[in-house]
This record gives sequence, C-alpha cells and structure tokens, in this order.
Amino acid sequence: MASETLVTGGTAVSRQHRLADRVASLRTRASTGSLDRWLLWIGGVLLPLGVMLVFLGWWGTSHTVFVFEQLPYVVSGGLLGLAFVFAGGFVYFAYWQTVIVRELRTERHEVVSALRRIQSTLEGQSGLAGTATQGATASASTGTFVATPTGTMFHRPECPVVARREDTTEVDANSTELLPCGICDPLGEATAEVLEH
Repeated sequence: MASETLVTGGTAVSRQHRLADRVASLRTRASTGSLDRWLLWIGGVLLPLGVMLVFLGWWGTSHTVFVFEQLPYVVSGGLLGLAFVFAGGFVYFAYWQTVIVRELRTERHEVVSALRRIQSTLEGQSGLAGTATQGATASASTGTFVATPTGTMFHRPECPVVARREDTTEVDANSTELLPCGICDPLGEATAEVLEH
C-alpha cells in the first residue's frame, strides 16, 4: 500500500514538473511584443475599409430614387461601414493603450534600477563615512594627533597646515587644552563631544 502511494506521488510530481516545464516554454502574444503590431494592422485595415463602405453606400443610394433600391446600400454600405469605422477606432485605441503600458513598464523598470544604484552608492558612502568616523575615534583614543609648539590647535599628521613642518609634537586629544583644527577636523563627529568636555 505504501509503495503504491509512493508510485502515485512520484507520478504526480513528475507530471507537475512536466507541466511546469511546458508552461515555462510557452510564449504569449504579450511577451513576444507582436500584439501591438497586430492591433495596428487590424485598425489600419478596418478604418479605411469602413470609410470606403460608407462612401460606396452613399454612392449607390444617390444614384437611385427608389427606396427599395436604396435600402441594401444603406444596410450593407452605411451600417456595415460605420461598424468597421468604430471597430477600427477601438482597435487603434487598444494599440495606443498597449504602447503606453509598455513604455510605462520600461520607464518603471529603469527608475527602479536607477534607485537601486543610488541606494547601493549611498550605502557604500555611509560605510566609508562610518569607517572614517571609526578611524577618527580610534585615532582620538590612541592620541596620534600633532600640534606645533606655539599653536592653539591639534591636527591630523596629514593636515596641510602641519604636513611640511618638522617641529610638531604628538598630543592626546583627551588630555590637551588645544582645540581641534577646523581644516582637517581631526575628530570628525567627535569634535563636538571634545569641545563639550
């Protein structure tokens, strides 16, 4: 009994896999992109044909004075022509809507991909800013700042104010009375905390 259930279950699973493979291989008209061309062709045939039938109905009706001879022209030419004109107009409208929907989907895809690129760029920059803040905090805790003998500020060693000077000395940011440099901003976001203390 259990083996029969397993065989039946295996058959059902294999059928589902085959059905899924076949459905995945199907190509719909919307996915191939030829629907709008068909709508354009059908509208391009129906509209002029309808106008031509209305003209032929008028032509036949205008060449006779008898009502029984005019009725076939009115029905076959006038009414059928009007039906073709309306059908062609609706098909052209459907073509226009299809083109608009396709363009909107393309634009939405481009906007979403651009927003994802911007998000990844911003995340990368925030990661760099976090690394710079951690580096500034680490340098503040290790005391790798420098100051000149007569200066009132401490700087990073690569600060353009002290980069070429040889008379700088190392200072500890936590135990000095000196202010942080406004150019190299040695403490980054931690400058305000040092100034408060």
